[in-house]
Amino acid sequence: MKPLHYRLFAITSPIKQVLLTAPLLITGAVALAASNTETTHADPTPVLALYQTVDNNTEPACAFDLPALGSGTTAKFFPKKTCPEVEDDPIEPHAIRIRNMPIASKFLLTDNERCEKTDSAWVELETTRANASLEKLGIDKIWTYSGYLTNAGLDSNAPSRGFKVIARGNPIKQGELTCVTVSTSVGSK
Repeated sequence: MKPLHYRLFAITSPIKQVLLTAPLLITGAVALAASNTETTHADPTPVLALYQTVDNNTEPACAFDLPALGSGTTAKFFPKKTCPEVEDDPIEPHAIRIRNMPIASKFLLTDNERCEKTDSAWVELETTRANASLEKLGIDKIWTYSGYLTNAGLDSNAPSRGFKVIARGNPIKQGELTCVTVSTSVGSK
């Protein structure tokens, strides 16, 4: 005995083809859209900014462009030598902000021009995610953290993401930051 409505379940050949090829077409369109997005949006440039608070409640800033993403280079910055003077004296950085850093970047902040840990105050930071950001924070406050820096920016309340204290010596006194060494890993993004 045959079912009365056996034709209702039959799928014609053209419908089968559409159902089989639709997932492939959708997957291809999604992949093409993703690849176009990668090529049209450049990675943000990593930037380090140092701030000094002066008597009239202004904060002159000094910014440095950091090594390119994935370059595997090390750069040293000397704020007291290269930043513009503040009130006719070399800048005395009180706060720091770092944005758009690739994963596995390392920072060494010291109070000497040798950029070494020996016989100096220092702290070493590392990034643990792509586009890591250390929002504006007093340099002397870095020593209050062990592990991840979880501060909210002094001027923006934006949270810091992906920065970690990996080692530290004596605290750098307010205004005594003399050298910042930045290393990026090869191929990191």
